[in-house]
Amino acid sequence: MKLLYYILPLVLFLVQCRHKEENIVTQFPGKPQVPSSIKDEHQYLLDKIQRITLLPDSTGMAAGKLKDLMQHHFKEEEDMALPALGLLPLLGGGKLPYQTKEVIEMCEKLKVQLVHLDVEHQLIKAYMDELMKVATKENHPEVMELEQVLQKHAKTEEEVFFPTAILIGEYLKLRTD
Repeated sequence: MKLLYYILPLVLFLVQCRHKEENIVTQFPGKPQVPSSIKDEHQYLLDKIQRITLLPDSTGMAAGKLKDLMQHHFKEEEDMALPALGLLPLLGGGKLPYQTKEVIEMCEKLKVQLVHLDVEHQLIKAYMDELMKVATKENHPEVMELEQVLQKHAKTEEEVFFPTAILIGEYLKLRTD
């Protein structure tokens, strides 16, 4: 993970060193797409929590609150925080998106909403802790696996995805000045 912190700025620096005429502006329809690997992980987590909600006991009921919050949170991330990451292959190739202004605005919105997303991560953790207590009493070890995967996912977002999306916005601002 730490390697990404060094590689991304290096790639972006090297791309910046190219001649201006080599920087082809590339159009993409609408806003950029969230990378499929991230969307797949979100869906995997939602599927796991959905299966837990089907348990006919207190664990299933406690999982319902968590599922609702996760659905809401993932939608917010996929609308504002994660689409910029879909531009990494384009930017790594030295190209700029046609809708640069819109991407910069989306990344600025992420900066403003970062505290909100962090609070939601804390709320998800609190709901997960509540679910773990009930699941332990009712002997549902599958909930422990969900907790571990969910913690890793949140940490990756906080340490890599969100800062990278903000960095993309800053990079595009530099390139368009």
